[in-house]
Amino acid sequence: MILHKQAGKKSFIVEYTILGGAFGLAFPILASLIEISTHHLSFSWVSFLQVQRTNPLLWIIDSTPLFLGIYAYIAGNRQQKLQEQTDHLEELVEHRSKEIFRQKLFYEALVQNSPLAIATLDQNQKIISINPAFQNLFGYRQEEIMGKELDGLIANPDRPQEAYNITQEVWRGNAVHEFGKRKRKDGEMVDVEIFGEPIMVNNNRIGVLGLYRDITVEKQAQDALSASEERFRIMFSDSPVALRMEDLSPIKEWIEKNIGTNQRNLKEYIKEHPEDFEYLCAQAKIIDLNDSTLFMFGAKNKEELQSHLHSILSSESHEDVIDIFDALLDGETTLEKELVYKRIDGRKIYTITKLSIIPGYEHDWGKVLFSNMDITERKLAEERLTYISLHDIMTGIYNRAFFEEELARLSKSRSYPISVLVTDMDNLKSINDQHGHQAGDVALQTIAQIVKDCFRAEDIVARIGGDEIAVLLQGMNAEGAQKAKERIQECIREHNQENGTDIPLSLSIGCATAKQGDLLTDTFKIADTRMYQEKKEKKKNQ
Repeated sequence: MILHKQAGKKSFIVEYTILGGAFGLAFPILASLIEISTHHLSFSWVSFLQVQRTNPLLWIIDSTPLFLGIYAYIAGNRQQKLQEQTDHLEELVEHRSKEIFRQKLFYEALVQNSPLAIATLDQNQKIISINPAFQNLFGYRQEEIMGKELDGLIANPDRPQEAYNITQEVWRGNAVHEFGKRKRKDGEMVDVEIFGEPIMVNNNRIGVLGLYRDITVEKQAQDALSASEERFRIMFSDSPVALRMEDLSPIKEWIEKNIGTNQRNLKEYIKEHPEDFEYLCAQAKIIDLNDSTLFMFGAKNKEELQSHLHSILSSESHEDVIDIFDALLDGETTLEKELVYKRIDGRKIYTITKLSIIPGYEHDWGKVLFSNMDITERKLAEERLTYISLHDIMTGIYNRAFFEEELARLSKSRSYPISVLVTDMDNLKSINDQHGHQAGDVALQTIAQIVKDCFRAEDIVARIGGDEIAVLLQGMNAEGAQKAKERIQECIREHNQENGTDIPLSLSIGCATAKQGDLLTDTFKIADTRMYQEKKEKKKNQ
């Protein structure tokens, strides 16, 4: 194309220059011939030269080919430029035409294949085209809808003004985005997302586009979600289980800032800085809670519970909470623990606490659901049952079953030497006979308390039957056991002195010590035998 244009340009200039020069050459030749004829000279080269020398005017005429050639060159060059402009204009028109045609095909394909239902309206608000998606959504064919008003066909009969207002707004040149219902050909109503766009050419509106997206499935899903959320809200509010939603993101940020960057263990850090535990718990923010939570903690409202959030955990559950934080840091999203809380009035409550990070908030702990089931009564009942199973009901000290379990356990331990004391009341029968069994029970209870008070909390003091009380002393040698026996007898004497002699208490005590390798059962028998020997000696001396 470029070579063709260059060739065209060269031929125009040469052609015009040659023609101009040739035409200009005719003037001097003709003038010379006339001059020769006027002077009656012969037509020859000599005559031609002669008239040229004798007539200066011919010299000016001889320059005509030059001037006409230059003029013809300029004219040829101008003609060439005009031709190039014409060619360029034709190419531009052809290119623009192709581009417009390509865009027309593109937009037609875009409209025809668009998932949005599209209707095009003219200046008179009449339908001039619809796409297949419109036909599928509303059930109208192209030929039966052409030239009709769109609103009259698909507007919601219950709210016709709504469609009219949208059309007028678009007709004023404004884009519109709304949601509503529209009617199909068969009368069925569909939920649609509505877009209205004016068609502008050179700032003049030549029509309107109406676009509709079927959102029936989305609307149904949204309605179902709303219903589900409402059910959840009712379940949350009315649940007998204490539920609360907390934002723990400040806690996570604090841990990462103060511990994570220092690569220090959270549990070790809290041991070193116990004052930070309550501060850490106070960073949690209560998002929502139900009435059961307020009732459980004795709070009037969310604000009051929030203000006590740092102190509602009992100290015995601090380590459990740190374990929970560690587990969350390790990626756990659901945990269950038995935690002990304190109500705002200070009363202790035992709970089974389950916490779950709401999906989508695993990274920052922004929403964590806590459910607390109050098991205080059950826990106290279990503790009571455990206490009853291990303790003698009358005296409050351990019973024989627990004593035998400890005897078996310590026989396998490395706590030797282990001493065993066996005691027996000397005068329980006489107290029962003289003062009644109730007085005898009080005497037995007093003896049990005196013996218990003579030993450490970790020593085992148990009623093993009737009026017999046994003591297990870990790490106690024979000398220590003898001192313990003397201490008990001294306490009995002090009691009798302080309380008179109406019902004096008397106790026989036998003790024995087991070394490593000895059987504790044999040691117990030895102590029991020694107790009876002491009892016999007392009877002899009466």
